[in-house]
Amino acid sequence: MFCSKCGKEIHDEAVVCVHCGCLVEGSDNPFSGQKSWVVAYLLAWFLGAFGIHRFYTGHIATGIVQMLTLGGCFIWALIDFITLSFNNFKDNDNKSLTGYIKPLGVAGFCLCVFGTLFYLLIFIISFLLEAL
Repeated sequence: MFCSKCGKEIHDEAVVCVHCGCLVEGSDNPFSGQKSWVVAYLLAWFLGAFGIHRFYTGHIATGIVQMLTLGGCFIWALIDFITLSFNNFKDNDNKSLTGYIKPLGVAGFCLCVFGTLFYLLIFIISFLLEAL
């Protein structure tokens, strides 16, 4: 068998060409098509209200709905971010995302929860001060 990119001979069961590093066409690569947890996590952190992480993971319909509703008034985006933080978010093929970094997920979850509580506290205080 020969690599379709570089033309060099490779093993019949090869998934990656050892000469050029490209994926062999037609191979049953278990990692092909899997999405990165880090990419999805960063997309959810910065663009979660627009559902961009859902487009990345293949959830196109819910991505459109999330984009039109600004992440379900940010509540849906917050829930997605929490599920991503604990690696419970799946792609469209119901596969786990690859490259989960537990300390980053836990730190992001804590930042998300404490940040939400902080903004809620600021909102309540400003509402009470305005009522006086």
